[in-house]
Amino acid sequence: MRKINLLLIILLSLGLNSYSQWGYFSGSFQSNTNFFVRDPKIGAYNMPQYDNFKVGADAWLNLNYTNEKYEFETGVRLDLFYNSILRVPTAPYTAAGLGNFYIKKKVKDLTITGGYIYDQIASGIIYRAYEERTLGIDNALLGARLEYDVKSLVKLKAFAGVQKLKFSIQKPIILGFNAEGNFAAGTKVRFVPGVGVINRSMDQDDMNQVVQRIETYDTLGRFVPKYNTYAFTVYNTLSAGDFTWYFEAAYKTAEAIKKDQIRDAVDSLINTPGTCFYTSVNYSHKGFGLTLQFKRTENFYLHTNPNPTESLFDGTMDFIPPVSRENSLRLPSRYFAPSLENHELSFSGDATYSPKRNITFSLSGSYVRDFIFKKYNPLDVPFFGEGFISALVKPTKSLEIEVGFQYVRYNKFVYQKEGSPVIDAYTPFLEWQYKFTKKMSLRMELQYQNVLKDYGQWMYGLVEFNVAPHFSVALSDMWNFKPNPDINPNANHYYSIFFGYTLGPLNFTLAYVKQVEGIVCTGGVCRLEPAFSGGKFGVNATF
Repeated sequence: MRKINLLLIILLSLGLNSYSQWGYFSGSFQSNTNFFVRDPKIGAYNMPQYDNFKVGADAWLNLNYTNEKYEFETGVRLDLFYNSILRVPTAPYTAAGLGNFYIKKKVKDLTITGGYIYDQIASGIIYRAYEERTLGIDNALLGARLEYDVKSLVKLKAFAGVQKLKFSIQKPIILGFNAEGNFAAGTKVRFVPGVGVINRSMDQDDMNQVVQRIETYDTLGRFVPKYNTYAFTVYNTLSAGDFTWYFEAAYKTAEAIKKDQIRDAVDSLINTPGTCFYTSVNYSHKGFGLTLQFKRTENFYLHTNPNPTESLFDGTMDFIPPVSRENSLRLPSRYFAPSLENHELSFSGDATYSPKRNITFSLSGSYVRDFIFKKYNPLDVPFFGEGFISALVKPTKSLEIEVGFQYVRYNKFVYQKEGSPVIDAYTPFLEWQYKFTKKMSLRMELQYQNVLKDYGQWMYGLVEFNVAPHFSVALSDMWNFKPNPDINPNANHYYSIFFGYTLGPLNFTLAYVKQVEGIVCTGGVCRLEPAFSGGKFGVNATF
């Protein structure tokens, strides 16, 4: 059936292309191949990929057709996974098939879309369907969507369908509605208000599993689960000159959700509603920028159903924006605070100041805690705290130097359910880049981290040479030179050798990598990955 669907879509696209000379094809191809090399010293062993399979690959072939004259668009994507560690790093997965298809047609002010749909309401707190390949996330909605534009002032959107699960689907039905305005008050003030509603209706099979779990509880813990859950959000973006203010308030009705794993060791269900409030304020003017964020979340667990899933992200319907800083450098990025669904109170502030065009200072801080700590957390232990400061200097047009320091207090038990309750990490860093010519540059990084209650002391160094737009080579080493014997008695080197070559729309990468076990974060979403040892080969092409 999948082969027939794929063939029909391709033939439809080819037929339309023949009918209209204004149509055109576009697409992309991406593949990642891993070669696993067993290394017990760093923990890369006793997993199927190292003991048995040795090679794993992921690939995506995407083909789109657009006809601007008839306002028509269609696309199809073929997904292939062979001994893939993308979804669950400790359980290689093999499958191939139709990963995505869609058809979109505009009829005057109405746009109709059918197939696999990626979308979100507001910031995603009540609903977000998206793909994040590096983490194995693909929770597209298989269904239909209607979008209606009312005189470019109000956009109405309604959709219905079921959530994708690998090459199958989740059974619960999802319905959604979103209305968003766009209004101006004079030349400098603009409002973008909106409302959103989600309804998730659980299927009978999943409901039976929920009932079976509840029946194992004692009398006080039992409740009657509901088939339907509703979530509502109200939001607005106000832009006035140099200021931008965004707020969103969301509520979801009572349903069966997982108990708070931070306080409760038993994996059981409770019946409770949820709330989430998020706001951010931005100011920017003449070399100065300031961003403040605040978020309060309580029991906002919004999934297709509360039953256990294979992957951490299977069945996730929402995306709660994190407020902590996303760092790009290797050691400062080791400790990050993804959003918690049960109980979280978080604050953050980021400021940049450029007194001159060639000097920029950055200062940021974030703090995350449990807002009902007096009852459940008498020791007043925070979940996460970070302080970050850096100075970027460009003494010449060719030279750029950044120096900075990061302090992190990280509750490992909260975010990883293991290890010491609180970790303190101190990380100074230096980044240096020199441009020999417009196309040739050299970049270096040097970082040190002291985190005694986790891995101990680290040194990280990187040298990267680029010849734009074709060639790139990089050497790096992450050295645990003074390890914590309770974590790892060996002073391990985690080195990497990287080559990249780009030829127009083609990009090839080849690397040999040793990677320490730890949290990997992309776009504010994180997961714990085991150690990796081996080679990586990647191909990217657009057409």
